This record gives sequence, structure tokens and C-alpha cells, in this order.
Amino acid sequence: MASAPRILAHKTLLAAEKDSSSYINDLLYVALNRSTLSPPEKRWTTELVYGTTRMKLQLDALIRTAFKGRYKKTQHAVKVLLRMGTFQLKYMQTADHAAIHETVDLCKRVKQPGAANLVNAILRQMQILQLDTILEAIDDPLERLSVETSHPKWMLQKWLSRYTESEVAALCEHNNSVPKTWIRRNTLLVDQSEFEGFLHSNSIRFASSTLLENFYEVDGGGLLLNSNEFRQGWFSFQDLAAGLIPHILDPQTDDIIVDACAAPGGKMSMLYELTGGQADIIAIDASSSRLEKVSETIRRLGLKGISVQHLDAASQRLPDANRILLDVPCSGTGVLNRRPDARWKHQVTDEASLVGIQSRIFQNCWKSLRAGGHLVYATCTLEPEENWDLVDSVLRILDNAEIDSISDEKLKPYIDERGALATLPWIHGMDGMFAVKIRKSL
Repeated sequence: MASAPRILAHKTLLAAEKDSSSYINDLLYVALNRSTLSPPEKRWTTELVYGTTRMKLQLDALIRTAFKGRYKKTQHAVKVLLRMGTFQLKYMQTADHAAIHETVDLCKRVKQPGAANLVNAILRQMQILQLDTILEAIDDPLERLSVETSHPKWMLQKWLSRYTESEVAALCEHNNSVPKTWIRRNTLLVDQSEFEGFLHSNSIRFASSTLLENFYEVDGGGLLLNSNEFRQGWFSFQDLAAGLIPHILDPQTDDIIVDACAAPGGKMSMLYELTGGQADIIAIDASSSRLEKVSETIRRLGLKGISVQHLDAASQRLPDANRILLDVPCSGTGVLNRRPDARWKHQVTDEASLVGIQSRIFQNCWKSLRAGGHLVYATCTLEPEENWDLVDSVLRILDNAEIDSISDEKLKPYIDERGALATLPWIHGMDGMFAVKIRKSL
């Protein structure tokens, strides 16, 4: 593998390390789009960047075992070099000599020539050091599980309080895996035959979903992302579980629909397609920069008549509607394999703040829901504090709200005992999503 992919990977990982407000998905997307890398090089780079990010805690544990001195005080640029090299040795098909030689050579290319001897020495020790060796030396079971699975201890502790050890292990394994790629055909622009013909002609392997119409699991996501057909709006990237949320809202052609936290626009555009563009859809978000992504989605898919409004759903009055979608900001523990750095960005102390935001959004949006209308509250987290606990706390305040159990027979395996959608990644093989449908009584 040429050094260009490694240079790009190092630059991306270093940018994420230096700026905690940035997201690795966004940084890598921009970097790859600006690069001249070939499709295979882009796939390799993506595997290296995402894998190094997911396994950072474990990689650091391995490196510290061989490191002489204070690893914590080491420059970010050197830490990234060591993590990249170690990940290649432990998790990729890169030959050992290539992983070591190229990483040492990379020291010079990223202006860290003084680190070359250190990187060479550490990576040569990584060749023989086994994970089991350092796990056996850890007495605390929670610490051992944290290193083994590369998840924060506080997160594992929460999960172990309500799941079995084998379930937590399966969840962590899912989180450390490469996510499936799902796409949704734009039914308003291209019919099934033409679309599947396009996939066949580009040698894209695909399987149609038996759960949701017009959804396909595909290989070759990078090729599809860079295709003219994507730019022309033939399809969108959307996980199957995320696609269930607009389906649950059950939009009709004469509805007034508010998507209160619309960015980047995937669920909004699905609502449009489900109603044939005949519903009155209002896309709202509190972030002007994120609203630009909504507008970009609207342009790319050729959607007409959608109103885009810069409003804070937690505090400002929204337009009245008979259907409201609340896909609220959350801790994202149901999509950790899709968001590689999310496990490092959130802290246990963030929960109270998130719950407060979610509650304010719910209560404020309820004011704009017309009598007889439906609101769907949704998250991509597994945490009960942000799901049923939050919903129950808000319902105690509202006197005209009733849960409308999801009765779709096809969704029965994914519905909990109280009638809400609750997908579990290690069981259902899709993102962890929660959604409850609530009706405003007349």
C-alpha cells in the first residue's frame, strides 16, 4: 500500500485528536473527497481510520505495555502513528514488515522524524505482544473487559446493570464490527427495475429488505457514494432501523408534518417519498450549519415544497401539525459501530444534560401537535433514561397524551412489551433504535 493513504489517515486521526468537537466521519468524508486516492485505497484508509478510532483504548493499553516513559505525555502525532501501526499489525491483513516499515517512513512524512526509532522499537514489540498477556495481568474484571472490548468502563458498567455478560460481549462485538451499508431507493425518481439494473451494471452485490420496501443492503458503498446516480438523487444511505421511524409515523398525503430535529434530512426525505411529495412537510433544526445539510439533501433528491426553518425545538414555537417526528439528540449508544468516536466523546455526566434537552424538546413540540395527531419520539440510544424513563416522565406532565402501540405485524419482533420499537444490535443485526408513538387525545 502506497504511503498516501497512511498520510491521509494520520492527518484525519490527528485532526480528530486535537479537536474534540469534530467527528471522525465528517473529517474522513471531506479528506477522501479532496483526495486522489483510488477506490481500493479509500476503502483501506477508511478501515484504518475507523478501526484505529474504535480500538483506541485497547491499542493504548498494548502500546503502554511496551512504552518506556510517560505515554500519556507523548505528542498526539506520535500516539496516532503508534496506534495506526499497532492496528495494522493486530487487525488488518497488512504484512508485519510493511506495517512497520511504512509507519516508520510515515514519521518523516508527517514531520516527526525524531520519533522513527521509538515507533520502530514499539511496533517490533507489538509483533510478539499478545492481548491475552496484558488481559491476564489486569485484576479488575471491569477494567479487563474495558481493554478487551475497547469500551469505556462507565458504559460497560451501565450495560452490565441490565444485560447479561454474554449480551454485553455480543453488543461490544457488534460495536467493533464494520456496519452494514443500507440504501433507500428514491421511488419518485427511479423505478425498481432500472435501479436494480444500475446496481447489477456496476457489480454491486445487493439484497432487498424483507422488512421495508425499497431498502437494499449493499457492498461497495464508496463506489455508490461517488456515483452520478447518487448525485442525481436516485438513492440515499440510511440504516434499516432508521428507516423504521418514518414508517411508524405513518404519514398521509394530506398531513402537515413537522420534523423537529431534521438534520441531515434522511428521515425527512423518506417522509416525502412515503407521501409521494403530497404532504406539507416542515424541516426544522436548531443548527444553521446542520440545516445546510438538510437543504443539500432536498436539492440532491429533487424534493419540492419542503419548508426549511431555523428554529430551536426546545424553546421556540413550532408550526402546528398533525404529525410530528422527534428524532432527538441522544447519547447514540445504539449506533457505536457506525459512529466510531461516539464512545469516547460522551461521558456518564452528559446524561442529565441530554435528558433535560430531550424533555424540553418533547414538551415544547407537544404544544404544536393538533388534537387527534400523532408524535413519534425517537432516539438511537439503548439507555432507558433517554427512552422509556424520559417518555414516562413527560407523560406524567401531559394530561392529553396516550401511547399508541405499534401494531404493524411485520415489526412485531422489534416491538417491546409496551408497544414501542426497540431494536437491539446484537439480536436484530441493525442499529439500536427506540421509538414510541403518542396520540394527542381529542
